[in-house]
Amino acid sequence: MKVSTRDTAAERERNSQFLVMLYRDLCYLHADMFKNLSAKETKKHFGDFYNSFLDKGAILRVSVPVHVSNELDRTRPELLSEDQQRRYAQEVQNMQTMEVLRQLEDFRQKRMMGMTPNEHELSQVENHYQTDRVPREMKEKAVAEMLLERLLEANPDVASLPEGTLTASSSGPSLQQEEVEPRLLELEQDPPNWRELASSEVLSKLSKKEMKRQEVINELFATEHAHVRMLSVLQTVFYRPLEREEIMSTTELDAIFPSLDDIIDLHCKSVLHSNLKRLRQEDGFVVKTISTPLLNRFNGSEGDWFQKLAARFCSHQSWALDLIKSRQKKDPRFNAFILDAESKPQCRRLQLKDIIPIEMQRLTKYPLLLENIAKSTEDNAERENIQQAAECCRKILNHVNEEVKYMENLLTLKDYQRRLDTSGLKPSNELYLEYKNFDLTTRSMLYEGALTWRVTKEKAIDVQGVLLGDLLVLLQKQDDKMLLKCQSKSIIAAQEGKQMLSPIIKLDSAFLREVATDRKAFYVIFTWDSGAQIYELVAQSVGERKLFFLSSRLQPPLSPIENGADPLKNNAGKNLYCFFSF
Repeated sequence: MKVSTRDTAAERERNSQFLVMLYRDLCYLHADMFKNLSAKETKKHFGDFYNSFLDKGAILRVSVPVHVSNELDRTRPELLSEDQQRRYAQEVQNMQTMEVLRQLEDFRQKRMMGMTPNEHELSQVENHYQTDRVPREMKEKAVAEMLLERLLEANPDVASLPEGTLTASSSGPSLQQEEVEPRLLELEQDPPNWRELASSEVLSKLSKKEMKRQEVINELFATEHAHVRMLSVLQTVFYRPLEREEIMSTTELDAIFPSLDDIIDLHCKSVLHSNLKRLRQEDGFVVKTISTPLLNRFNGSEGDWFQKLAARFCSHQSWALDLIKSRQKKDPRFNAFILDAESKPQCRRLQLKDIIPIEMQRLTKYPLLLENIAKSTEDNAERENIQQAAECCRKILNHVNEEVKYMENLLTLKDYQRRLDTSGLKPSNELYLEYKNFDLTTRSMLYEGALTWRVTKEKAIDVQGVLLGDLLVLLQKQDDKMLLKCQSKSIIAAQEGKQMLSPIIKLDSAFLREVATDRKAFYVIFTWDSGAQIYELVAQSVGERKLFFLSSRLQPPLSPIENGADPLKNNAGKNLYCFFSF
């Protein structure tokens, strides 16, 4: 059927008039938000309100009281006081009130006469059964967005609204200007439970085991949704404002939130989140197969990219938390910003230090969720594929754990290096010359633990044992310093610089044996150029000492009679490593 040009023009005219009314309604709602804004928020949002509705060049220009228009012509909007801004917003809203009421009355009359377009969608809203998961406001929002999308498709010449036009409901804004992306608005609402969306007919046909399976799949989707939401909080509430207000440099922010944008995109646009959402809708909210998106997400190139990003982000979290804590103490402006940001409703009463670790926490949940889905899956091939995806998750988690451990160890070594004092090596000139420029950070730390160094029966020193693979370093804490200090078994030997015990033990020339009289203690026998040195070191508990034997996976230590120097030299490093791995 051919549509005449006149009919098309008339339709466009009606749509154009409707959009004018829509803009008026948007202005009314936006003005209503100022009733619940703080002084600081009022300053921020009035600029958007002016640019969208009051400025003479605004695309959504509405009628403005003459005295308000004259005042805005004379004074820049940002120079007005908060009270003036609120008053002007109220007066603009009052001017729209009569027209909004007229529209509502016109709508009621047309509906009584059966002349209302989109009657089916409106009936869905009216007949919606409200629950905690799916409140009426959420249903209204979904229908309104759908109708607006249809309208904009029919009128592509008004399809791009200015940024910041409307960022929240009339109850008050929850998102800032940079957060008007539909994705972020959607994330603010928890997704409805699958039981509430699936039909009663479909539910009645499911077995008890399949119901359990759908519950876990729903949990996977809902928790992924919540996770992306909190990652977006890091981006929109902290990262972007800190950068925009120049409180921190981009370099500093990228160090605290490494690859944050990529992490969010991966979670939000990845096959896991998007495909789960699609599968729920296509299958009537009962997901039949899920293994393919899971394998695509955690295996192959997608899994490798996820592993790389997660490792980069999570490995910096300890450093980031320390930096934030230190910066808050030293920088009042930064501290004020963090406290203000943490008070926003998007943070859900969580502090920044609670939000940063969420990616690592999420990684630990994936294997458990996937295993639970597999347990309730009856199809053998589907179950095996889900179990394979769970195994891929575990490998990613193990890799990230190793990266986190490596970075935490490196940060510990950097802290020790900053506080390192080698002046205690001077009694032994040979040691001092070799280790005066000793740099702990050039080695990888395998473990560290508190020990007691029994130099003699009368002399015991608390030390921090740091295992560096090829070296065992015994550091003494003194105020803010970490001392490398030689010890002597006698005052005379110390005065003559002889028989000094080095705080640095080379593991390739050392072996150990147990101490028969103390279950927590062990000897380290170190062969030095000038002879052998014997160290007696004591762990913190019998349990820690026992863990050394359980973790070693080697033959039990030789008895004092069997324990010679040569047989254990090759395993000395391994024995020490196992001890410090408790």
